[in-house]
Amino acid sequence: MELIVGTYGQRMLLLKLDDTSFEVRSANIFPAENTSCLALSPDRRFLFAENESGDNSGISSFALLPQGRFVLRSEVRDVSPDPCHLLYLPGYYNHCGDPDNGVLLSADYSGGSVSVFPVQAGRVEAAAQVVRFEGSGPDPERQLSSHIHHLVPLGNLLMAVDLGADCIHVLRMFDGTVRPLCDGRLDRALRLERLFDIPAPAGSGPRHMVLNPDASHGYVLTELSNEILVYALPDFTTPGDRPLLLQQLPVGYGSFPEQAGGDIQLSPDGRHLYATLRNGGDGLVIAEVLADGTIRQTGFQPTGAHVRDFFFLPGGQMVIFCKNDRCIQFYQRNVATGQLKLFREIPLAAYGIEPVFGILLS
Repeated sequence: MELIVGTYGQRMLLLKLDDTSFEVRSANIFPAENTSCLALSPDRRFLFAENESGDNSGISSFALLPQGRFVLRSEVRDVSPDPCHLLYLPGYYNHCGDPDNGVLLSADYSGGSVSVFPVQAGRVEAAAQVVRFEGSGPDPERQLSSHIHHLVPLGNLLMAVDLGADCIHVLRMFDGTVRPLCDGRLDRALRLERLFDIPAPAGSGPRHMVLNPDASHGYVLTELSNEILVYALPDFTTPGDRPLLLQQLPVGYGSFPEQAGGDIQLSPDGRHLYATLRNGGDGLVIAEVLADGTIRQTGFQPTGAHVRDFFFLPGGQMVIFCKNDRCIQFYQRNVATGQLKLFREIPLAAYGIEPVFGILLS
């Protein structure tokens, strides 16, 4: 198993782990700046990374070569400030059917925008479109303007979670220009169009969102109010269809005034929901998903400090990235109860990195 670890700093890390014990077999470090989010092309030949560096932010791509070597392939610097989430969609800008062409979508935190970057043969080009949002919320420190934090695709729709404006923007993805290719197929250029906003409670600061397997419900973790918001989602086939807020579940602890929501994920079978809390009382909230789509908290698992990202591996184990404790932790999940048990921790301080994001390469 190979994990790519993104960091705040000047390097990324490629870890090769034993498939059974998860012990480290090898580690390769390579230069990269503030890679707070990563994405892979479908064939895993190219890695895309955000460089979250304020007004000097950028988007980079790397060619993945044998023996764990990464070679910088492209870099775009004139981007909206502080991109913090990436989506790669194949099949766009597909001149003559090149399978490595597609589009990157970035959620731009400080820029309050969603950007569209064409990708040609693994090379990122300048943004073809930037959709900017103007909003605010009642928190005078965190909500003076829109802050797009997370992107969730749903068919031809894109949901952009706005921490600053207390809403989820819904956009339509469509083919802006279509032209014949040399092999008879069509070249597609992705465009975005704003449709409507899904409101969140004032001052909640929505951060991340996840959909259940049939997209009938959406679960939003808030950063400012430390809640999980449960929305019933329509199929969006009828004009005027809008989500309905079903539940507003507090998950934070008042004894930690700086505590903030981090990431949210569903178990692969959709039976349990997990959400991280940071900045005091750090850990994973564990909740059961009920038949009507609402949730019931059933536990809490303490973790390493400041988890910004986690995900499930193909074998069902959970991997989490603990920034402040400079480690990666692996947990086994009880399928029946959803409870978690730590079985492996990999310290990363020796590599000089603080892990903030990870992606499975193989």
